[in-house]
Order: sequence, then structure tokens, then C-alpha cells
Amino acid sequence: MKVKDFYKAFGKRLKQLRLEANLSQEDLAEFVGVATKTVSYWENAHNPVTLNKIPLIANALNIPIYKLFVFLDIDEKNANKDYLALLQTRTGQELKVLFRVIKELQKMKID
Repeated sequence: MKVKDFYKAFGKRLKQLRLEANLSQEDLAEFVGVATKTVSYWENAHNPVTLNKIPLIANALNIPIYKLFVFLDIDEKNANKDYLALLQTRTGQELKVLFRVIKELQKMKID
């Protein structure tokens, strides 16, 4: 998965989760403190989400942060096994992007 493909998958996932939460783009934008156009750009992979917005998005959607990054259907009961299998199929570049995201998330204080 190339970085641009990652942004597309993230945008698709964000839209899916937003709709499941019964939120409009305007609602999510208000919760996160951005313009509605920004949410549209995220969902359509025109602009990447800045890392400081990720906890705010997850909070607005009432989900744990990791669910924003689950692009495949994963059985919750076997999540650890599924995540390991998923990680083993990723390329080095994909893992670098993922680990950069994780490092940045670890630096944030999440209430």
C-alpha cells in the first residue's frame, strides 16, 4: 500500500465511521474544530489528517483511536491474532508509516 493509497483507505474508513455515528461532515467538523471542507478533503484523500486531530476525531465518533486505522474486517474476538497476520503482510514502507503514526500518537495526551 502506497502512502496515497493509505490516505484513500483512511478517508474511506473515516467516512464509513462518520456515517455509522450518524454525523454529517458539518457535525464532525464542528466537533474537531475544522472547516467542513477539511473533513471532505480528508474523506476524499485530498489532504491527510494531521495527527493532533486523530484523538478529536475518535472522540467525536465515540470510538477508540485504533478503529480509525482498521481498514479490513477483523474479528474482535481474535483481534490480536488478526492484527499480527495483518502486520506480517505489510511492506516495509507501510510499516514505517504505521510506526510513525503510532509514535506520534504515543506523544499525545489522550483523555
